[in-house]
Amino acid sequence: MANRKSYHKQYYRKQAMDGLRNTIKTLRTQIKTFEESEEGVAYKKRKQQEYSRAYRIANQESIRQYQKEYHEKY
Repeated sequence: MANRKSYHKQYYRKQAMDGLRNTIKTLRTQIKTFEESEEGVAYKKRKQQEYSRAYRIANQESIRQYQKEYHEKY
């Protein structure tokens, strides 16, 4: 490609970028269809439960302290 003109390089660069954009679009649509399916909803719910469980374990002391303060106010 050393003897190519600059417009050739620009053309191939543009083609490569267009291909990447199309790839990103298709991946986004695939992700969206998966998230809307039953399996995607179940996956999202399971991941949310795992995250909340890990959060509760990591912040157990601060959660208990908050619960005590909340109970005293009401």
